[in-house]
Amino acid sequence: MKFIAVIEIPKGCDRRIHMSTDKSGFIDLGPIKDRIPINDGIMPVNYGYFENIKNKDEDEDDDVDVLVFSSKKYKTGDKVKIEVFGMITREDGDHKILATDGSIEINAFSEINGEERKLILDYFGFKSKPAFVDGIKQATSFLNDCIEYSKKK
Repeated sequence: MKFIAVIEIPKGCDRRIHMSTDKSGFIDLGPIKDRIPINDGIMPVNYGYFENIKNKDEDEDDDVDVLVFSSKKYKTGDKVKIEVFGMITREDGDHKILATDGSIEINAFSEINGEERKLILDYFGFKSKPAFVDGIKQATSFLNDCIEYSKKK
């Protein structure tokens, strides 16, 4: 199933850039390393969100996060067609969908080289440890639930 992701923080960026809550534009919230010292705060993968898909978990009330693996360079605001292959669920209940733009083939998180996998888990698990790394079935089910939830909002 194909989706559209909006890139907030491109791979290699060291700034915390997020869409404003009123969706009027992107806001630079300062250096990432002030919040996440792993990798000196440098984003190890393209980070963004699914446009118009809200997280179904009431505590989140935010767009669903997505990590986009790619061989291409993106910039903040780029819209990217992606294919989901998995999901990281942290102990705090936060979800990070795993996807690729098709420029590289990844069918499961385990296919990513061990060093990069560890960096991703350490980086996105800094605030709260990863509890599960699920496959495409669980990720798609979660997204479908979020789509239904978004329609009701």
